[in-house]
Amino acid sequence: MIIPHYYEDPHTLHVGTMPNRAYYIPASRRSDALVEHRETSDRFQLLNGSWKFRYYASIYDLQDAFYEVGYDASAFDSIPVPSVWQNHGYDHYQYTNIRYPFPADPPYVPKENPCGAYLYDFTYQKDAAAPRAFLNFEGVASCFYVWLNGQFVGYSQVAHSTSEFDVTKFLQDGTNHLAVLVLKWCDGSYMEDQDMFRLSGIHRDVYLVASPKVRLRDIHLTSQISDRLDKAELKVKTDVHNYGKKVQEATVRVSLLNTEGKPVSSFIIPTGKITGGQENVCEGTTTIRDPRLWSAETPSLYTVQLELLDAAGNVLEATSQQYGFRKIEIRNNKVYINNALILFKGANR
Repeated sequence: MIIPHYYEDPHTLHVGTMPNRAYYIPASRRSDALVEHRETSDRFQLLNGSWKFRYYASIYDLQDAFYEVGYDASAFDSIPVPSVWQNHGYDHYQYTNIRYPFPADPPYVPKENPCGAYLYDFTYQKDAAAPRAFLNFEGVASCFYVWLNGQFVGYSQVAHSTSEFDVTKFLQDGTNHLAVLVLKWCDGSYMEDQDMFRLSGIHRDVYLVASPKVRLRDIHLTSQISDRLDKAELKVKTDVHNYGKKVQEATVRVSLLNTEGKPVSSFIIPTGKITGGQENVCEGTTTIRDPRLWSAETPSLYTVQLELLDAAGNVLEATSQQYGFRKIEIRNNKVYINNALILFKGANR
């Protein structure tokens, strides 16, 4: 076998992945369009498209190091990414809702474990202002191995969530060669047994995100609403990471816009001194009067703009999030949203 046996090792769920974080797309400048139109970011590069593809009925049928630069892929077909290979004539559809889709012997899966080898060439231009690069897979079923320019990047097995890899040292100016091996089953398949079709492949977007050496690695927004619903406190917590070697100091500028896009609050969060290779968690709060509250009937959303500034006040990167203020309580075994009693109807509650 040409790959490490991670897919049947419960102690190895991820190799080379970044810590989990909130979903957001950064840009070099502030933009409200990032929330719904991430492609407008100058630091976002989508890698979707037609990829080279070869299907194997068993992982043991794969004998060649297909991920090496210069490998002869003339026998490969092509497949769109994102998609599932069952929709393109490979393997077969399978639906179960009670039993496991294969004989249960955890953490092992059948030797006849289908897999798909993917190849994709793309062009990348390094940006001096954003030299770090992160490769994101938003959904791959069930597990996958990644190589870039012939070098092993990592492994992950989370079929319906994002896996992010730091590929700064693997990327090169100009043409880059990306290889991915996707397996149909892994030990995680035992945890994903539910009422559904079993589909395989790179089924969500793949993209690159560039960032400066000092970046907003994570964002956490929470709020408290007063009992009379006339006041809301927004708490912003940011994790700022320094990928450089020197100690850096920055600030996070937070701007809150109402549903019409008009500013209602702005404040600064200092990061303090951040040692190279480390990150600081910094927090700040703001209070607004008479907030427009979110509900299913009136889904009012504010926009939270975040800008990371260097010591001289220059914008290193920026991003936006939408946020709804709402107050949820349980009183006497009843649920209230914004002080209104809620009745839930439906199945699978």
